[in-house]
Amino acid sequence: MSKIIFFGLGSIGKRHVKILQNNYNHELIAFRSDKNNYKSIADLKSITSWDEFERINPDIAFITNPTYKHIETATECAKRGCNLFIEKPLGSSTNGLSNLLNIIKLNGISTYIAYNLRFHPIIDYIKRITENNKLVYIRATCSSYLPLWRPDQDYKKSYSASLDLGGGVVLELSHEIDYIYYLLGRIDKISGQFSQLTDITVDSEDYAEILIESDNTPRASIHTNYASHYKERKIIADFEGFTLNCDLISNSINKYSKEELIEKKEFDIHQNYTYEKQLDYFFKYNSPTMMNNIFEATSLFNKIIDFKEN
Repeated sequence: MSKIIFFGLGSIGKRHVKILQNNYNHELIAFRSDKNNYKSIADLKSITSWDEFERINPDIAFITNPTYKHIETATECAKRGCNLFIEKPLGSSTNGLSNLLNIIKLNGISTYIAYNLRFHPIIDYIKRITENNKLVYIRATCSSYLPLWRPDQDYKKSYSASLDLGGGVVLELSHEIDYIYYLLGRIDKISGQFSQLTDITVDSEDYAEILIESDNTPRASIHTNYASHYKERKIIADFEGFTLNCDLISNSINKYSKEELIEKKEFDIHQNYTYEKQLDYFFKYNSPTMMNNIFEATSLFNKIIDFKEN
């Protein structure tokens, strides 16, 4: 049994807590930053100071607080020898990242950057089929309506809507960039354009058109936005000889050849499936060299930040 401490118990933090409570026997603790106004959430013991952290000496920290706090929080945990499960994205900028990497390397800390869509059966299917078939091009789309994301709070006050808090579709919807990197094996350049086109956000971009380039591998394009009243998450993967039309909401794949539907696949998965599989992986392979550890993830993260800032 491990001692696991949570930093941030918003929607994603609560989701991880529930899965852990239902499937594991770990001791869960919440770190609450507001000493004057905190309460136990999800029946977790709460602490409010780093002195208490050191007395408890947790094994793993789940960094699920707002994006702009990820690197700072992870650094404090790493200084104290705590392994890290960092919710995507790694951060909102590269400030402090080099220092964090040095501490992690020095202390031999296990890290994982949580992109749960890597564990979706559709992504797994595409990954396996590329082993024996030549992939030519990928087009990915992710659109939704931000005010519906967290109906229990004012969406304009969420970090998704604010640049200073790490919001904007490039980082918030970076799942698409990550799984394309996972499928292609490398990304050499990210380019494109993004902007705030509506008043959905305070000042962060609400749409992006992204081009992915990789030497000697297929190219890809991504459309993301959270100002759309039509919810969509799809992948069109063109192979030599056939095309896959993949829907990550209905969990289905249609396979076409010469514009004719030749095969259909459907996956019966529940809402927490990818999160559960991700946690299974994390606990099974908890080591400094596990998939998407912070050193692997940093290379892609730097390219994303470079795209956003330049």
